[in-house]
Amino acid sequence: MTKQSPKTNLLDTLNFPEDVKTLNRRDMEQLAQEIRDRLKDVTDKVGGHLASNLGVVELTLALHSIFDSPKDKFLWDTSHQCYVHKMLTGRLDQMYTIKKYKGLSGFSKISESEHDTFGAGHASTSLSAALGVAHGLELNNLDGSVVAVVGDGGLSGGMAYEALNNAARLNRNFICILNDNNMSISHPVGSMSEYITSVRTSKVYNTMRNKFERIFGRIPMIGEPLVRKIEKTVDRLRSIVIDTKVGVLFEEFGFKYLGPIDGHNLPVLIAALKFAKSYKGPIMIHLMTTKGKGLPEAEDDPVKYHGVSAKAPVALTPAKPKPPTYTQVFGSEIVNIAEKDPKIMVITPAMREGSGLVQYSEQFPDRYFDVGIAEEHAVTFAAGLAKGGAKPVLAIYSTFLQRGYDQIIHDCCIQKLPVVFALDRAGLVGADGPTHHGMFDYNYLLPIPNMTILAPKDGTELRQMMQWACDSNEIVSIRYPRGAVPEQDGQLLAPFQIQKAQVLTENPDSNNRLDVTILAAGSYAWPSHTIAEALAEKGIHAAAINLRTVKPLDQVTVRDYVSRSREIFILEEGNGIGGIAPYILHQLSDMDIPLNRFHQIAHPDRFADHGSVDQLKEEVGMTQDQIFNTICTVLESSRVSAR
Repeated sequence: MTKQSPKTNLLDTLNFPEDVKTLNRRDMEQLAQEIRDRLKDVTDKVGGHLASNLGVVELTLALHSIFDSPKDKFLWDTSHQCYVHKMLTGRLDQMYTIKKYKGLSGFSKISESEHDTFGAGHASTSLSAALGVAHGLELNNLDGSVVAVVGDGGLSGGMAYEALNNAARLNRNFICILNDNNMSISHPVGSMSEYITSVRTSKVYNTMRNKFERIFGRIPMIGEPLVRKIEKTVDRLRSIVIDTKVGVLFEEFGFKYLGPIDGHNLPVLIAALKFAKSYKGPIMIHLMTTKGKGLPEAEDDPVKYHGVSAKAPVALTPAKPKPPTYTQVFGSEIVNIAEKDPKIMVITPAMREGSGLVQYSEQFPDRYFDVGIAEEHAVTFAAGLAKGGAKPVLAIYSTFLQRGYDQIIHDCCIQKLPVVFALDRAGLVGADGPTHHGMFDYNYLLPIPNMTILAPKDGTELRQMMQWACDSNEIVSIRYPRGAVPEQDGQLLAPFQIQKAQVLTENPDSNNRLDVTILAAGSYAWPSHTIAEALAEKGIHAAAINLRTVKPLDQVTVRDYVSRSREIFILEEGNGIGGIAPYILHQLSDMDIPLNRFHQIAHPDRFADHGSVDQLKEEVGMTQDQIFNTICTVLESSRVSAR
């Protein structure tokens, strides 16, 4: 196998992960290039995380050349950089399904493979989980190394430090790989990033790099497997690297520090991992890598190439202008508001681009705070800003706000400190799957006193709500979905008023009675209007209400329409348990109306998987057509029962 011609396709012919251990240096380098070519082809065809995976090709090959997965446990922080690991653990032929409906997840996933030790989609979790896995193996007297791969962006999150603080008591092999590419999704921020940069740019690194090149440069390209050749040099690597004093901070946490070393030099990587595997106790390997390695455009702009979409086919006719996304609407409107109000301050937990804040950050750098992957700090920091007299706006994804739940209650709402929570990606988000769907913000925010919850039906209403929220001196959550605003944006325009719902359409009978009233929030407001109009064409007396203010509820409007309707449907894009429908029923509990007249259409009690939003809605009966048919079925059934 080590005699193979460089022209032989290794990626599609080797038996992974076992055969990685048998490759010589030339074959390893060829395989690395083949993997990069495949990553580019996969993401060109189906999209996905590109730059982060290009940066860990050599690291992943080195891991599988030294360790024996799944006996040895790999945990990837956030895990959007585990595509190469998937290729090498039996999923190569499925890579073109990644992030597709019923296909591979874009993250590590326990149920997908025994080689995925721990699922992840949020950052800064790998060290805590890895420590737990290591202590569990120790308890059960099981062999096996535990390796956590964490980016320096992940070290901006508080959980990482909580784990570091508890690592010293571990008495078995435990390896933390600091994948230092000077990037998170965006450029990293904070003192830890500055410390790592000082280590990376120290003279020690260049001195060691020159020594490594002299030592490992003598290894022949062909012949014995690379791992066997490197075993003879491990002691020399230790004498060069392990006694350097540039990683003092990590040693204070109880880790033996090794580095910094070139994360794209396979012989050096393998030697470092070989030594680390034999070390009894926690050891940190500091790797310097390049996000987007091997693709010049991705190296030049790793933010743009962090996550890419499939390449669109060449259009024969000019494409219609795309409507703006909700994120773009938020980004432009917060700039407009800040231009008029010098007290506006915006916070984001490492999601400047994703939350639409590039223009704001450039125009108002003194009123912009990227706090890193630190959602708990972001919430309490915002509360402190409010106490200090600022008007804080926290731009955050719905799924990430879950990480600051105690702070919402304890630091904001109990103390009535006015913070505006701009919740992007509320509802289903598609290909990123269960860790990223924003399905629970209604459920976890509705029970909190002093919290106002707004849900715009389109971009125009989002602008109105933002203006109101920034002037209100209230604690406000504005939740809006991923993707483009509806094509009806700005139609049926009505000035926004707090605790005032909007009647989108109604078609009562001669006695002012209704067969059905649809109460809808956010992304389901315009569909409810379309459904009510279609029902009217069938001779069904229907009304569609855009709640706008979910909490506090417009009880005047809602009670009026509920009292005049035979059936009431409540449409919401979120988990049904503890959602809008139970809240409305609680608010109307004094009305003498049978519960069977209320019908909730929401996501069932399970985690939504990955796939397109339309596919995921269809799976649970929540497309516009399915809802229309459900309403017709219920109305027909109630007519039969009434006879």
